[in-house]
Amino acid sequence: MIYEVRNLKYAYKKGCPVLNGIGLSIREGQILTVLGKNGAGKSTLFSCLLGLRGSYEGSILLHGKEVKTLKEKEIASHVGYVPQAGVQSFDFTVFEYVLMGCSAGLGLFSRPGKKEEQAAEKALDLLGIRELSGRSIRELSGGERQQAAIARAIVSEPELVIFDEPAAHLDQANQMQVLRIIKNLADRGFAAVMSTHDPNHAMLLGGDAALFDNSGRLSAGSAAEMLTEEKLAAVYGSDLKVRYLEEFDRNVCVYPEL
Repeated sequence: MIYEVRNLKYAYKKGCPVLNGIGLSIREGQILTVLGKNGAGKSTLFSCLLGLRGSYEGSILLHGKEVKTLKEKEIASHVGYVPQAGVQSFDFTVFEYVLMGCSAGLGLFSRPGKKEEQAAEKALDLLGIRELSGRSIRELSGGERQQAAIARAIVSEPELVIFDEPAAHLDQANQMQVLRIIKNLADRGFAAVMSTHDPNHAMLLGGDAALFDNSGRLSAGSAAEMLTEEKLAAVYGSDLKVRYLEEFDRNVCVYPEL
């Protein structure tokens, strides 16, 4: 088991919990998609898992060690992170940007060497974006930039990659490309935890799913068990419908009308 989360609670303001007694396990090779409304607690949960919010109550164990007691580099040696897509402030090449993902394994005054450069090349090849190596990260399209961010997250070969709404702000084709990459990483042995607002993303990925309700609680199980019309409607409070498509042998989530 990579993570064991027990009775996790977190509040930005006293008496207003964002996370309210979360219990969750994340195992090797697992795909877990986390869904919920805006502000439900998805990004806050990820921040706690990454050790960025140490004032939580309860317990988060990473390989049996409490996250609060671990240094940032210790967590980064096991867990990669892909944030929501955004514009880069600094003008690095894609290769330099990916190479910086090796920093968790370097000493304070160490510089990346041949080993790290080879790891960056391997990550770029795995994502199929070696041709972008010399391009400025600021000149890339949103889809290309997100692929570079994924390459940076996996360059040190972590066991788990956390994706915070990786398909947000991307067009339909690039959304599907990101999902294919996540599925491919899971097939190669990486665990993947992804947040999204779109139940169809979770249906495509399969594996497991977790749903935030409006009180900061989280329920998890297999995607087939969790992504039902009743449970999704309870989370999103809408008239969405889940329908089986015989042509594709899977369920889809749709809205009948405006």
